[in-house]
Amino acid sequence: MKPARAAVWNARAALLYSLGGWTTLGALIYYSRQNKASIENANDAEANQGIRKEVHTKEYPFGLTVTTEVTYKEVQPPLTRLLRRVVSFFVPNDDPPSEK
Repeated sequence: MKPARAAVWNARAALLYSLGGWTTLGALIYYSRQNKASIENANDAEANQGIRKEVHTKEYPFGLTVTTEVTYKEVQPPLTRLLRRVVSFFVPNDDPPSEK
């Protein structure tokens, strides 16, 4: 292999490894902050608005009663949350500011 070609290959490999390292470090910082925020908001009433509970009761002959409880929770995958956050920077929001 010629020295010029080896230098180009070395530069490309260094770029690839640095990109992967910074991506991993950025994801680690992002998700560690997300976990801290979710722990702080666990007791918040606004954070629990996505939980919905349905109770179905069915009675059968001879006094047999079956109760089924179904709980729905709004859970978004991390990629969806990240995409919505990125899109929110580019889409203007005309809503009034929240009072926190």
